Order: sequence, then structure tokens, then C-alpha cells
Amino acid sequence: RTNGSPPPPPQTQRECADTARMGKSHALELPITFWRKYGVVLLWAAVGLDLIISKLGFPIIGQCVSIVCVVLYLFENISLRKAVCSFWFGMMDLYFREISIGGQHKILQINDGRAVIFACAPHVNQFVDPIVVMKVVAEKTRRHVSWMTAAKSFTRQGIGGIAKALKAIPVVRPEDNETKGRGFLISDDKNVTGSGGTQFLADFKKGSLVVVKHPIYGKLTGKVTEVVSDTQMVLAGPFQGAPTTAKPADGEEKSFNRAMSVRTTVVMVCVFFLPFAYALPPFLPDHWWPLVYMISFQMACGFTNLLYLIYRSEDSELDVIKVTARSSLTAIGSMVRGNATKDTPSAGRKGMPRVNSRCNFDHSVNQPAKTEEAPSLKVARDVDQPSAYTFLPYVDQSEMFNNVYDALGRGGTIGIFPEGGTHDGTKLLPLKWGISTMILGAIGKYRGLKISVVPVGLNYFSPHKFRSTVSVDFGDPIEVDQSIVDLWLNGGKEEKQEANCAVMELVIAGMSAVTLQAKDVETLELYRTVRRLYLPLGTRLSVADNVALTQSVAAGFRDVTNSHKCDSRLQDFHARCSEYSQMLSQYNLHDYQVQRFKDKAFSETARNQLLLRSLMRLVSVLSFSIILVPWYLSVAPATMLLAVMSDWQARKVNKMSVKGTWKILGGTVVLPIMHCWCTACFWATFGEFGGLVWFFIAPMGGMLAIFAAEEAALLIKSLKGLLFIVRNTDAGQKLSNIREELKSEVRELIPALQALEMDHGLRVRLEKRQSWLDSNTPGE
Repeated sequence: RTNGSPPPPPQTQRECADTARMGKSHALELPITFWRKYGVVLLWAAVGLDLIISKLGFPIIGQCVSIVCVVLYLFENISLRKAVCSFWFGMMDLYFREISIGGQHKILQINDGRAVIFACAPHVNQFVDPIVVMKVVAEKTRRHVSWMTAAKSFTRQGIGGIAKALKAIPVVRPEDNETKGRGFLISDDKNVTGSGGTQFLADFKKGSLVVVKHPIYGKLTGKVTEVVSDTQMVLAGPFQGAPTTAKPADGEEKSFNRAMSVRTTVVMVCVFFLPFAYALPPFLPDHWWPLVYMISFQMACGFTNLLYLIYRSEDSELDVIKVTARSSLTAIGSMVRGNATKDTPSAGRKGMPRVNSRCNFDHSVNQPAKTEEAPSLKVARDVDQPSAYTFLPYVDQSEMFNNVYDALGRGGTIGIFPEGGTHDGTKLLPLKWGISTMILGAIGKYRGLKISVVPVGLNYFSPHKFRSTVSVDFGDPIEVDQSIVDLWLNGGKEEKQEANCAVMELVIAGMSAVTLQAKDVETLELYRTVRRLYLPLGTRLSVADNVALTQSVAAGFRDVTNSHKCDSRLQDFHARCSEYSQMLSQYNLHDYQVQRFKDKAFSETARNQLLLRSLMRLVSVLSFSIILVPWYLSVAPATMLLAVMSDWQARKVNKMSVKGTWKILGGTVVLPIMHCWCTACFWATFGEFGGLVWFFIAPMGGMLAIFAAEEAALLIKSLKGLLFIVRNTDAGQKLSNIREELKSEVRELIPALQALEMDHGLRVRLEKRQSWLDSNTPGE
């Protein structure tokens, strides 16, 4: 090949081995060729040979031959990567109720053999995010995405095997090798002096990072430019840091702050298990004892999980129950530790006793107080007192970048999260420059290479809950101009930095167009409230359309705010929306329920009709419950274990982003174990037939139970709204009136939001719906 052209795909080890073998013996060439070109014949041979050999009186030999033929077929036609992808794609379909796709037409043009980089954000669901994107891309473009993955993950049992099977590219992160330094240091401007046995020559080299955790200024960092001796070195500049203010970890903010320990969980299960194990045997035959203990254990886990969910719930209607739950869990936790007075409940919100969330049931994790960065920017700080430190060694990433260049040179597909880590915020983290180096370096190495960067926005609705929804939104592909590449190739240090900045500006603009960002949770809720108010009554949108409309509202509000127009109107509208949201929270209602209050509950006839409807739905919920209880009990141990485990792991890292990962990874291990255990109990109770029936029928019944549970949940939500407006006519009327006023104001305010751009078809559909409602609504 000529210099600069993409390298040809290397031969796999199996192909090289086959070539060597065929070179030695031409006798194997024909069967190997036949095996690869006509592998389906092996399946036909498997059935035929099994039948023929069995008829000759050797059934076991026939089955062995059949198995060998099937294995040979699978070995050639089903790769490990495809098998792993298929399994995890199925897990995503099970975990999420809906995976909606926005802008899928924008990725159809990349199927021309070009190299592609999918830049994804926000990274809020550690293991789940890449699998979701990989699934959508594979279904729409038939491309396999190789993800940039922390090298530390490759060393973990299980995760490392999955990463290798999915052909991920390892990235060594300096923070993964953070090491505690020897001795202490102080700094004066750029000069660092060590004491107490420091060994700077052995620990540091040019490019290493020094980290000092200052009691006032928080985390201070500095980059080493020169190591003079074991006690002297020079930084690129003074230590950088910003003041931090300690903020107590509030148990009401994040539910994982009230994680239950393993010992407390075991004690809770035992407390519930003993009464059931004592009460059930008189009602069942004696030889059913395996089933008795199985049901007792399942019911104990179910009640423990229910109590735990109530304890973590933010539902104000359950305050009285939560007091009891928290008191019970606190008493048990204290009993386990042998200190009944240590976790005495303290006065909490609204006078309700509340357990100190930093002393929850376990001794093994020291949860630090949550800190919040001050609004000031990072400034230079001197370390004037001898302080302990850690250091991050310099990592040479040239091998990693060369692997990326070669993959892109072959027209491959790379996936990356430019934020560099997971988070729970409503805004993107600062993007890392690695993506710009990948683009410019690959085009520079392989002249004429065409690379498209596709921004991908991951917009979740309750990302850490089972059967939630997610929207994967694709932006317009970004292509780097050749002039920027030439500047990067031919320029000096400043020119290279300028080229990197130009590429990063393109990437940031693309990411901002597909992600929903807000300065805080309240502002994000405002955008969603405006979107709900803007939608005409009875309009149903997909998850992707909901996200797109919310993004349009957010962009419109940001433009109006930045231009200082209509500030007073926006502030007044924001305050009224917040008041409306608070009322919904107070009454435990949803906005879509308030939409249906109008003309439906404010007359005696309507109230009687709603009461009858409520009774009918209550009967439906009870019917669903009868069907669902056996399946709920069968998975209760796994549900309880996964809830506790995911909360505890989230608490250890103080981030919600690991909950979904631990639920899915843990579920793939725990659920099969629980299923086999239940099968053994049924086998011991009802014999071989009963065990086999449960083993094969239970998974299918479990899937049907999931769908039935979703329908039951919808009925319960609608029942809550119906009962509320039957019991609280005045409050329902007030909420309905407030919503109508806000809706009218939104329709007047929307034209002022010039940036409110949405899909033309969606806009036309909403306008037609609203026009029809206006023409068919009396008095309008």
C-alpha cells in the first residue's frame, strides 16, 4: 500500500492458523471451505445423523455426533462479540420500558464506509450508557462501536471479559493510579519543598500531577515541570484550587444515603422469617416442607424490601409509616452494632424524627460530608503548612492514540464520553481534549481519511429505576475542515492548541444541541413544566419528541434570559410554576391528572361517575395483585438484595450513576441463582415434573408479570387522582384553575421565544390539535 493509506484489516489468529494448516495438508482444504461456505449443512447433518445412529441402536453416540455438528456450526457462524452483544441488548430491552430514538435519519448517511466517532453525553449511568448507544447504533447502521474504556476495568473480573469481547479500547487514566506520597510538602509559588522522607526523584517526573487536600481550599492540584532533588521540585504554576463549603449530607436529598447494611438486612429477614416459618406448616401437608421454607423466606424478603422502600421514599403521605419504618430499622441497626443509643433519631423536617443519614447501620464505610464548590473560579494557592499529598503519575497515551488512529483508519467506529467520568448533575462536565486529538491525529496519519463525529444525547427519565425510559438523540455529523488539520500538522505548539480549540468548539456546539441542560434541578423542572403546559390536551408524544420539545423550550428561555428581555414576566412565570409544582407535590399528583380535572369532578353527577370508575379500577388493581403476588414473592429475595447492594455502592462513591449498573450486573447473577433455588424447592416438593414445569414456565410467567405490573401501576396512579378529586373538590378546582392560567400565559409567552425550534411535522401536529380543541371547547 502507499504511504498514508489505511492499513488492511489484519488476519485473525484463526485465519492464520488455518492457512498454515492448509499449506501443510491440502486434504483439509475442501472440508474447511465446505464448512465455512455451507455451514447450514451441519445443522441438517446434526438432525439426520442423530436419527440414523439412534435407529441403529446407539442413541447416545447419535446425540454426541449431533452436538459436535451444532458446536462446529456455532463456532464458525456466531462470534463471541455477537453473542455478548445479543445478551446485553436483551438486558437493555428488559431494563428499559422504552428506548426512543431521535434524529435517526442523521446517522443513515454514515453507512458509506467512513470512520465514525460517537461523542456521547451526559454520562449518568456508568455501564448502561455505552450498551444503550451500542444497541441503537447496531440496529440502525449495523456498525459495532468500540468504546474507550478505562484500563482499570479490564483488570476486573467479569467486566474485563465483557470489555474485551466487545473490542473496547483501553485507556489508562492517571486518577486510577493515584498514590499516596511519602512525607509532607509545602509550596511557595511554583517551588515545592518536601520534608519527612519525601522521595521526589523516585515518585515524580515531568508531567506528573500533585494533589493536596487542603482543609479550607479543598483539592489543590499542580503539574510538575522539573524534579530537582528528593526534597525540591518545580511546578508549571502555583497550586490551583477554590474554596469549598461543607454541606451536611441530607438523608432527604438522595435515597442511597440511607443504605441498609448487609448485617441489618440479614437480621430483618430473620425477624420476618421466623413467624412465617412457624405459622405456615399447619396449613400445608408435612411433605411440603421445602415449599414452606421457600415461601417463608420469600415473604420475609418481600416485607423487608417493602419496609426498606418506605424508609427511602419521599412520599409525604407515608410520613407516619416512615416514622415507624425508620424507628424499626434504627433499632435493628443499633442492636446489630450492640449500641442502642448511638443512632437516636433527631428532630427532622416538620418535626418528624429522622435518622442521621451519615450513621446508617454500618461501620465499614466512612461517608464524607457532601461538599459544594463555591461559585468563585480556581485561583492560585500556596501550601504554607506541611501537608500530606498524593500524586498522579504521568501516563504516556501514545499507544492508546495509535490504536485509535488505526481503528479509524480502517473505517471503524469509536465511542467516547468526552466528559471523562460519570456524574449526577444537570449540566455537562467540561469536555476533555482527547477527542480532538483523536480526530486530528487520525486524519494527519491517514491523509484523505473521512471522519464524522456524531453527537449523541442520552436523556433519561428516572435512569436508575427498572422499566424507566431513555431517549437517544443523534445530532448532525460534524466534519473537520482540512485547514484545521493542516494548522495542527504544520504549526507549532500554539497553532496545535488553536486547532484543538476549533475542533472542541464544534464538538461542544454539537453536544449542546442534543442534550438537555439546566443550571439546577428547579430550572430543569421549569422547562418540563412549560413543555407539559404547551402540549394540547390529549396529545401523546414519544420520549424522543418530549425531549426535543423540552430542549426547544430550554433554548428559548436561555436566549430570552441572555438578551435581558421579559425578565419580569419570566421571573413571575417561574415563581407561579414553582408554586404549582409544590402544590402537585403536596397532593402527590401529576400534571396530566390535573389536565383531566376540568368539567369532570365539579358537579354531583360527575362525582358519582368518578366514584364508580374508582371502584372499578380498584377491583382491577386487586385482580392484578392476585396474579402478581406469586411472581413478586419469587423475585423478592433478588429485588431486596439488588436494592440494598446498588444503594450501598452508590453511597460509597456518592454518585447515583452506579445504581443502574449494579442492578443489571447483579441481576444477571442473582436472578438465575434464585430461579435454580426455587426450581430445587419445587422439585423436592412435587417431584421431577413439578420442578421441570417451574424451571421452564417461570421465566415466561415472569415476563408477563412485568407487563401486568406496569398496567397495575398505571391503574394505581389514575386511581390516586380520581380519589383525590372525589375527596377534595375545592383543591381540584384550584389546581385546575391555576393550570389553565399558566397554560394561557405559556401560549402568550411562547411566541417571544424565538429559539423555540422543533421538528416541522411535530409543530404542525400540535397546532392542529390545539386548533381543534379551541374550536370544540365551549366558551373559547
